[in-house]
Amino acid sequence: MLALAVPVVMVACSAENEAENQSSETDPGTSLLTTTTRPSPTAREIYDLVAPSVAFLETDVSTGSAVLTDDGWVVTNAHVVWPRDSVRLVFADGEEHEDVPVQRIDDYLDLALLGPIESERRGIPLLESIDVATADEVYLIGYPAESEDFPTPSITRGLVARLRRWEATGFDFIQSDTAIAGGQSGGALVAADGTVIGISGLTFSDAGFALSLPIDAVTEAVADLVIGASPQPFADSINIAPQVREAEIRLSHTWDEEAFVFEGADEPTSLTLAGGSEPFLTVLDTFGEMIYPAADEEPEITADGRVFTFDTGGFGPVYAYVTDVSVDATIVVTSDQAFSHVIDKDDARLLRIGSTTEGSFGIPGDYDWFAIELNAGEAITVDVDSLGDVELLIDTADAESIPLAEDFDSGGGLFDTNPEVEFTADQAGVYVIVIYEAFAEAPAGYVLTVE
Repeated sequence: MLALAVPVVMVACSAENEAENQSSETDPGTSLLTTTTRPSPTAREIYDLVAPSVAFLETDVSTGSAVLTDDGWVVTNAHVVWPRDSVRLVFADGEEHEDVPVQRIDDYLDLALLGPIESERRGIPLLESIDVATADEVYLIGYPAESEDFPTPSITRGLVARLRRWEATGFDFIQSDTAIAGGQSGGALVAADGTVIGISGLTFSDAGFALSLPIDAVTEAVADLVIGASPQPFADSINIAPQVREAEIRLSHTWDEEAFVFEGADEPTSLTLAGGSEPFLTVLDTFGEMIYPAADEEPEITADGRVFTFDTGGFGPVYAYVTDVSVDATIVVTSDQAFSHVIDKDDARLLRIGSTTEGSFGIPGDYDWFAIELNAGEAITVDVDSLGDVELLIDTADAESIPLAEDFDSGGGLFDTNPEVEFTADQAGVYVIVIYEAFAEAPAGYVLTVE
């Protein structure tokens, strides 16, 4: 679902028109109906009003769209900027900003706050309320699938198909049939009167409906992000340790894993795992695609341990996950390339019945696990709410086989893909609750509830 940032393969000046000259004092995002006697602005007038405030966003791994606010901040989707801490911004008239910092993210709502930037252009007001209903005409302005260094924003038109309520937040996502494509995440959804009413970022169903976060929700989230209150800073659920070439890890159960970040070398990387029962390595790229193993790849068994060799092609970062089939395994990890150990602060937290816990999948392929102690015959219901497609399982801490219970999408949520499990312990002991994304995208925040 979060598939609107496209890999990098990549402005013309906006045309002037009579309506723009007549409305020179109008702020982008405010209603054109307040400054013109026409019954309704044209698509061209709406484009000329809003497009100058919508930026093309580029990192070395993705492109997307972003909206300049009226106080100099820039708002986009978190999945567009991840995993970089700075971006390049270009506006329609060619104004360029290099190394704009990613200040904070809300990975639950999939928002990122960039900047602030210094610019003479008008920004878009962040409204505290909007008036939108099914069948309203809307426009989507952004930069879909751009390959140019200085592209021109695109505009598409459609109707509000419906408002999709996300009960966990109390917000109504705006579902529209405006054409949307990779690179349009972070673009502006605009009402027929020229008011910016949402930030695009998601697709829904095979029909490709665009889902936009309403601007009042954006306003509330940005207010928290600006003051640094909540949610947490970028990648706050993990700590990246300094680079080393050797580390010792302990895996406490079958579902446990430890992750390492490699920046990407021009030559193949060799990694050795010594200890444990049968340690294994999985390597994912920035987009969650598997680099290692391929179908015919096997580790080399040596006196020093199991040796895994993978090729990043100089592209990074990549994420190496170490697992083991045994319980309570101690493994020494060594490599001919420097790596950073990922310390996941979500793992190993103790849950209690009646608790609600927030967390984040900080990197692609991240598994988060929690412990809960249950009596024999004690029943619990566990559910996870997230914009990501999360999967959930429950097992004993000493299991070495298939999980005792698991679920993928019976818990509802915005996309009807939240997992929910009803589980009764057949014996007293410690159980583990494990959650992960069905598609290894990041970042994605979640709320886990145990009742």
